[in-house]
Amino acid sequence: MKFEKFFGADILNNYMTGRNMAKETVKKEKKPAVKAAKTAKVVKAVKKPKVKYPEKFTAQTIVTYISEKHEMPKTQAKEIIEDLFDVISEGAMRGERVPVGKFGKLYVKVKPATKARMGRNPITGEDIKIAAKKATKVPKFTFSKAYKEISLKAKIKK
Repeated sequence: MKFEKFFGADILNNYMTGRNMAKETVKKEKKPAVKAAKTAKVVKAVKKPKVKYPEKFTAQTIVTYISEKHEMPKTQAKEIIEDLFDVISEGAMRGERVPVGKFGKLYVKVKPATKARMGRNPITGEDIKIAAKKATKVPKFTFSKAYKEISLKAKIKK
């Protein structure tokens, strides 16, 4: 047969007899997957020691916390944190609203220009001229509704 070159004798034989190889291959593939799942459960059974949050939240203590929690060198944890903030900053500089986890969104807003106007010194009552200001760009952060609700439960140090 000419088709044996392209498809192989096994496939043609199964096609002629009406057997479905797809079902057989699925059954054969399930067994190794079950073994892999069992070994994964064994790996999950070994728990990592729980890392406590730092007492003070400085850049160095945050890096230390992340490196211990994810069992990586401090230099790698520091690079990851710096890359995260670089991406957030770059997105905001492009004029986009950048989501920052569950906290909210960071963006840059254009503050409009103001005209020159007359004002009054509240102490002396003297009239003064307030100079005009150019339009400026200022960073803004909008907190998410979920974070605002969580912050109501926060413990405040006095």
